[in-house]
Amino acid sequence: MDTPDVPAPVQTPSRGSTGRIARLLVLAGLLILLLWLGLKAWRVYQSAQSLLAIEPEARALMAGGMNQVDPDAAEALVLRAREDIAVIYDELAFTRPIAPYLGWVPRLGPTLVASPHLLEMADAGSEAGALAITSLKPALAIYQREDFGAASLGELLPVISAAAPELESAGLAVGRYAASRQALAEAVPTETLPWRVRQLLEVSDQWLPIGQDGLRLLPHFPELLGQDGPRRYLILAQNEDEMRATGGFITGAGAITVENGRITNLDFRDANNVDNWRAKPYAFPPQPYYDFMRLELFGFRDANFWPEFPVSAQKAMQLYEYGLDAPPFDGVIAIDQEFLRLLVDSTGPVPIPGTDQQINANNVLQTLREARDIQEGQEIQEWVRDRKAFLGGFAAAIQAKIETDFGSIDPMKLVANMAGAAEERHLSIYMREPALGAALAANGWDGSLPQAPPGDFLMVVDTNMGYNKANVFIERAIDYTVTLSSQPQAEVAVTYRHTGPATGEPCYQGVDEEFEEAAEYLAIADQCYWNYVRVYAPAGSTLQDASRHTVPGNTLYSETTWDSPGLMVDDLPWLSTFANFLLVPRNEEVTATFAYQLPAGVLTLLESGDLSYQLDIRKQPGMKDEALRVTVNLPANASVLEVTPAPSAVDGTRISFELNLNANQLVAIRYR
Repeated sequence: MDTPDVPAPVQTPSRGSTGRIARLLVLAGLLILLLWLGLKAWRVYQSAQSLLAIEPEARALMAGGMNQVDPDAAEALVLRAREDIAVIYDELAFTRPIAPYLGWVPRLGPTLVASPHLLEMADAGSEAGALAITSLKPALAIYQREDFGAASLGELLPVISAAAPELESAGLAVGRYAASRQALAEAVPTETLPWRVRQLLEVSDQWLPIGQDGLRLLPHFPELLGQDGPRRYLILAQNEDEMRATGGFITGAGAITVENGRITNLDFRDANNVDNWRAKPYAFPPQPYYDFMRLELFGFRDANFWPEFPVSAQKAMQLYEYGLDAPPFDGVIAIDQEFLRLLVDSTGPVPIPGTDQQINANNVLQTLREARDIQEGQEIQEWVRDRKAFLGGFAAAIQAKIETDFGSIDPMKLVANMAGAAEERHLSIYMREPALGAALAANGWDGSLPQAPPGDFLMVVDTNMGYNKANVFIERAIDYTVTLSSQPQAEVAVTYRHTGPATGEPCYQGVDEEFEEAAEYLAIADQCYWNYVRVYAPAGSTLQDASRHTVPGNTLYSETTWDSPGLMVDDLPWLSTFANFLLVPRNEEVTATFAYQLPAGVLTLLESGDLSYQLDIRKQPGMKDEALRVTVNLPANASVLEVTPAPSAVDGTRISFELNLNANQLVAIRYR
């Protein structure tokens, strides 16, 4: 009888053999991981060593300045750095998700947390550099030619036009760099990073705004400089010793024509010689000019009444064209005395034609106050009486410097000084062409005020109505307090201190401007200060209380005493405006206050449920640096999450800032 088939027993690996297989698999995995990490480490090491080698090469390449840089070598160096950084960026991509959680690592924690942002900055910065050097290398070669001068500027314009797409991409890369820099500042305190990194960040922070502004404007330079035809611009020379809304009393006016990069015509004149009072009718001026100065006609020299520079610029163009039957302008450039100092600091000493005198950054302000018309063969002391015509000679001297000695001008210093002048509100530019105007607005160079501020807004604007130069002796400080509640409240206190000595002489509006010596300029400056002060706040703000000021009629041309608290006035329709008129005698101090309710829109509810408060503070153009104290009172149960800039004090829910108002400022607080 057949026996059934019995299946053979299944052979199962022993526990020991299973463990050996697992260990082999783990070891194999570790080996692969180590090989992978080792390969990445080797690639990172090689690229890092290459980058370290580039630094001394770059220093040697730049040792002779831009005139000596080999364009091909510079391009090769930048592209090599770009390649090395791209390798490091890609090879270390796997570390970015875990880096934020490594702050606990002794000594290296902050650097590890910062590493994703540093890598992003390096990648974006090298991309921008590669795009810029590749597209602008032909321009560098033209600039380095021995015969290059102002007459050759037109040759650069087609190169810049052709480079526009790459420059736009470079601008986007710089924007990515700026975003990563901000993220880095929020992730780790800068002081916890290695010294070398801090040093690089310091240089980066200095040049980043200039790079952003430059890349926005550079593609528009060909149009600005008349590549496609002549462009006419009106230059407003403003004297900040007599403060007006956009930077100072308009003392001189220049009409400049540029075509294909060259100045083809430059005509400077005294602002008093623009209007044609005798032959043409003129409109009534803004009401405060009549109320406080008894002006009955709206002339060119008073055109800059509004702090919104595009509005004042358009009025100035209109009045200039009307008074002189001049052809239309394409834009307006407003400058002040500090701008001229920065310009001369960039160009180096400027010789005055027909004299052995030079104007430099140290003497330009005093020279402007002492100067007379410049005539060939005259000494400074012999210049004719009309000091304002000096600007014509000064402009001609600057033009001659550019045309005959352009190679001596450091282009990087010129760019930095001009950007600084715009940032600190000593330069404002308005252009009719929309794309160029938009680029200037994005840079904050056009002097426009926000149509719809995203939060709170503050600008204090002075207008000297004393017919004098008293602002030489006036110090101003601003104290702003805001209480954030269901109905936010704000109070502005503006304190004026006259630093001139008490003379016992009575205050009387106006002085005799016929003077011969420098001391006489100070004499017309050391006068009492008649000031029309305006405070600009978000639309919908309502005035609740204000200080009362009395200006005796016997100090005014009108002989009508002003005795009133601050008032709400019609000015710019997209902002609320509060104003008053006051007198600051010599060696005295006067404070003007305005208390008002803010609209609820100054607070923003974020998606996270947190609340955001932003205060946009604008510096008045031409104004000297001034002390600004901001105090923000949060609701009693608020928890502060983030504050920018660093506050000077935090007392519970009261946050205080001590700021130097030398440029526009932004205060931001996030809380819940």
